[in-house]
Amino acid sequence: MGKFLRVNTNTKSIVFEEAKEEYTMFGGRALIARLLNDEVDPKCDALGPDNKLIVCGGLLNGTSFPCTGRLSVGGKSPLTGGIKEANSGGTAGQMLARLDLKAIIVEDKPANNELFILKIAKDKADLLPADSYAGMNTYALTERLHEEFGAKVGLILIGVAGEREYRSASIQVTDMEGRPCRAAARGGLGAVMGSKGIKAIVLDATGPAPVEYADRAKFTTATKNFVAAAKQDPVGGQL
Repeated sequence: MGKFLRVNTNTKSIVFEEAKEEYTMFGGRALIARLLNDEVDPKCDALGPDNKLIVCGGLLNGTSFPCTGRLSVGGKSPLTGGIKEANSGGTAGQMLARLDLKAIIVEDKPANNELFILKIAKDKADLLPADSYAGMNTYALTERLHEEFGAKVGLILIGVAGEREYRSASIQVTDMEGRPCRAAARGGLGAVMGSKGIKAIVLDATGPAPVEYADRAKFTTATKNFVAAAKQDPVGGQL
């Protein structure tokens, strides 16, 4: 079912925990909405310590079903004051599945305006100082992070607008070529990420996702049937 990774950027606590059974059938924006309703005071300051930044994939993330590798990012929006989910393409969604992570939940905020890189590998995560990356735009930051961590990592990152907590700031995600050109752009969630002191999340994942199938043969058949139907669609089949 996957784990939750809880990261507190004030206490520096990093905890992997099994997702509760009540969250089994939730993924993407539904999981974000459920977690925010369960854990976040709706009256809190969106850029304060009581809001949470949630990063997750969908229910079929990591499977062979097409178009299921999207990434959802959510929190209380500093723009609207309500629950906001922003959706992005790129490699990060599939990498979460390979790391067996149902969600990353970033909590609280640094006491002294510290800036971090959250580096995640299989069953291991670290908060690394990111002062040397402060003020960098996402393309320059991506180049530096690839030099440090390798070209195959997936990146979720913010630029200057996110650091400054501009309420229109986006979160950028690297694509298959390693470019930070996919965007979770709605709701000012880049500002929420900046308020948590997270400059970038580095995902170091290799190998297949540890997906458990109730019936692999039936799932494969359903996937093939869906693809065949999509190809026959008079509009979608031409894309």
